[in-house]
Amino acid sequence: MRRSKTACKIVCCLIGLIFFWGVVLAEADERQASDGNKAQITVGEVKSEASGCSNDLATAIGEMLSTALANSDKFIVLTGGPADLQVTGTVTKFETEAEEGGGLGGLKKKALGKVGVEAKSAKIVMDMKLVESSTGRILKAKSVEGKSSKWKADMSGGGWVEEVELAGDMSVYSGEPMEKAVRAALAKTVEMVSKEVPKEYYRYTGQEQYVEQPGSVPAAAGTAPAEGKTKAAPAAGAEDMTLYTKYDFVPGDKVIFYDDMKGEEEGEFPYRWNLDRGVYEVVRLGKEFWIMCTDDGSIRPKLKDAPLPPKYTVELEFYDNGPEQSGNYFYIHWVDSEGENIGEFLVYANDATYLSIKGKTLADKTLPKKFTKGIHTMRMMATTRSIKCYVDEERVANVPKVEDFNPVGFRLRHRPYKDPENPTLFRGFRFAEGGKSMKEQLDETGKIVTHGILFDVDSYKIKGESYKTLAEIGQLLQDDPKLRLSIEGHTDSDGSEEHNFTLSQNRANSVRDYLISTYSIKPERLKAEGWGESKPIDTNETAEGKANNRRVELVKL
Repeated sequence: MRRSKTACKIVCCLIGLIFFWGVVLAEADERQASDGNKAQITVGEVKSEASGCSNDLATAIGEMLSTALANSDKFIVLTGGPADLQVTGTVTKFETEAEEGGGLGGLKKKALGKVGVEAKSAKIVMDMKLVESSTGRILKAKSVEGKSSKWKADMSGGGWVEEVELAGDMSVYSGEPMEKAVRAALAKTVEMVSKEVPKEYYRYTGQEQYVEQPGSVPAAAGTAPAEGKTKAAPAAGAEDMTLYTKYDFVPGDKVIFYDDMKGEEEGEFPYRWNLDRGVYEVVRLGKEFWIMCTDDGSIRPKLKDAPLPPKYTVELEFYDNGPEQSGNYFYIHWVDSEGENIGEFLVYANDATYLSIKGKTLADKTLPKKFTKGIHTMRMMATTRSIKCYVDEERVANVPKVEDFNPVGFRLRHRPYKDPENPTLFRGFRFAEGGKSMKEQLDETGKIVTHGILFDVDSYKIKGESYKTLAEIGQLLQDDPKLRLSIEGHTDSDGSEEHNFTLSQNRANSVRDYLISTYSIKPERLKAEGWGESKPIDTNETAEGKANNRRVELVKL
């Protein structure tokens, strides 16, 4: 009996030693595979097939994944051009729960009083793929899941993920379990990618330095087709623009009024607006300020009444609480010199739109699908010939100019359902004057000044809404093979000079790479340069001035 126990102890010790040395050797193999070198990678399209998660939200998760990969010590992450490897993904589940229904846990209790809700669990599932760029071969496909229950997430390690800033629409989940669930899924994705990258790809010693290695080396990725052809695939530094190919909105060049919510105080009335009636206050959703209406009411921007420019655009962001909630009513009214409403563009009931001018219904369109929970946008573009209205990437109205229609301003009206878990939230009203066409600008001044190439704050990934502006630039370059342009990025004065210089350079690089890869323009025809805040065209003391300074210029060489 004593010999039997002794034998068991010896066997257990041997098993333990084998397991220990197995782990040590596995870690040594992994270190040897990279040998201190790095692999070049980019994050491609991350889209959503899950209810409750918009494509904008999925894109924000993709941006966070780029940062998480860059924070690890194994990758050089490229966001403005092709790389050896690419990670793509699809959000298949996006589930939040709340103690009392709803799910707007990011809205502070201070705004909703006793009705504030706190989500207690969240879950996200993403189908991720690691792809060899040169061949399109899928090296690994895996479903990753992130959970957070009662403020605890199933994330092991991954400090490079915990420090990643929330990007884009993800900011509305700041402090909620869904934030932790997303971070857990990203940590698992980085872990999966790290394990599955073949050792021959670890061939860079620094940001772009190539290392010769024995054996086969992957072919260079991103070979462009013949000039003059247009590729459908998006550049790595841009969102997927497939949904925007019929989207022709271009924001006005000169900002007349813009409410960027800077300087607001939570719980106060928004200081850049005049109250007609109703109850309005500034609230915080995640880390960002919004205006909340809790009763049927209307407000007008603090802007002198005056005839509207021949060409102008209007934009407004609103927050929808998802198809499970009753959709609130958001109106943009045109106002005459007597202060009366003479036209309206309305979004309501989660998927319905309506345009009426001078009491006549001109458009009444139902959207293809109901709003997902998150940020959405209303836009109007007026010219001497027509008025067009848009919701997100969908054009919902296109009507000819209306005779004797002479508005002098705008009014916003809101009709909440008075459900505390379904608040009416909006922000970012922007009114801008349209200018000359790009060709006219180029012929007259030798440069194009555009505010139509859009980026999220502190991001250099081009937003999908930029499609029309980029398409016009691409067409100019294709029509004139001798045309050479310097693409120049400019910022406002927020942030440090060094940060703004780097950001503007990266944005210029993204635009250059997009035009090269999408419209097959020869690289030597395009130069990219960032100027940061050093060349303002307006004051940096107002929201409107800052908006005008944030721009891209294309200068003829």
